[in-house]
Amino acid sequence: MGFFGGIGSKYPECKTSNDWFYKGNTFASNGNFAEAIRCFDESIRLDHNNSQAWNNKGYALDESGKTKKAIACYDMAIKIFPKNEDAWYNKGTAEGKKGQFNESVRCFDEVIKLNRKNSLAWNGKGFALGKTRNFDESVECFDEAIKLNPNYFDAWYNKGFALKIMGKIEESEKCFEFATSLKQNK
Repeated sequence: MGFFGGIGSKYPECKTSNDWFYKGNTFASNGNFAEAIRCFDESIRLDHNNSQAWNNKGYALDESGKTKKAIACYDMAIKIFPKNEDAWYNKGTAEGKKGQFNESVRCFDEVIKLNRKNSLAWNGKGFALGKTRNFDESVECFDEAIKLNPNYFDAWYNKGFALKIMGKIEESEKCFEFATSLKQNK
């Protein structure tokens, strides 16, 4: 903002950490990650212990292609609130993007410890296990995700892909067919 003040003068309605947090969420949901990051920074400046602001800043950074910086934010969110399920999940996804699949599995395991009914975490763990060529365990995770959410396209597709690699073609095709039917019924 140069000579005319900081981000606060741009959004005079934002007074508290929560105001900035929600303003950042609005920008992030519209894909304006640069402005979202600035808002989350302001939220954190006002309340350094806002675990969710750290998490959401990490998400915005990750969506901006800054995965390493995102992971540092997720780590901070987890340090502040170790039961932050979102931060563990997002860190697991980011570690997978970096090719750190064992660390990704560890993060998804933390989510599952906090909430065994998180189908996204089961699918993420299955995907990461597949990348480490642990296909049997991978399929078990996809099965758990599907048990929790029977219409979960990604879990059905990922299970089909793992089964195909394992040489279980007939089972694989059934998964792909069901996944396709889910997409067609939307």
